[in-house]
Amino acid sequence: MFARPDEDGGHLLRVIDSIWRKTQQSWRDDLARNFETAYWTPLLTESRTYLSALGECLETMSAAERDTEF
Repeated sequence: MFARPDEDGGHLLRVIDSIWRKTQQSWRDDLARNFETAYWTPLLTESRTYLSALGECLETMSAAERDTEF
């Protein structure tokens, strides 16, 4: 069975977000807040948007493939 990159990516984002949340428990200075604001939050948002678009594209391609089967 083939894996869905959008689903696998979603799982991996949840894993690394969990790691970031654990890191925040001990890293609470200005640098940590700057990292979250400037890098982590935009990366997470853009990655989720990308994975959502990828999922929609894969669904469209699957539907097109089903519609063209003889």
